[in-house]
Amino acid sequence: MPIYEYLCPNCNGRFQKLVRGFNDPPGLACPRCADTNVRRAVSRVSVVKSEDTRFENMADPSMLAGLDESDPRSIARWAKKLGKELGEEAGDDWDEMVDQMMEEELSGEGDNEGEDASATGSKAKKPDNLGWA
Repeated sequence: MPIYEYLCPNCNGRFQKLVRGFNDPPGLACPRCADTNVRRAVSRVSVVKSEDTRFENMADPSMLAGLDESDPRSIARWAKKLGKELGEEAGDDWDEMVDQMMEEELSGEGDNEGEDASATGSKAKKPDNLGWA
């Protein structure tokens, strides 16, 4: 049974409906304004991949194509591709976390994090959470 998305021209609402078969159900109406003049929207298609397929895709050398280890933006693009391959296992906030880490790296916010003052007063830089030195 497919899930279709619908648009309501009256209130500009968007909603989903689980439909038996391929025809719109009788009495279909917008849940916000009850208008029956709704139309089916073009939406994304989701394909479920097996765990083996996802791991094969991650092992593909093309996953590393264009990766510049010294460029945080390049690392962020790669991490987002990795998150897409991981799917739900990466978590809903994967892209947000990647963006936040990239912003911190570019702004230099993490420059003082991970520094230890030893007994001599010198500071040694520890690797940050991204594994970058």
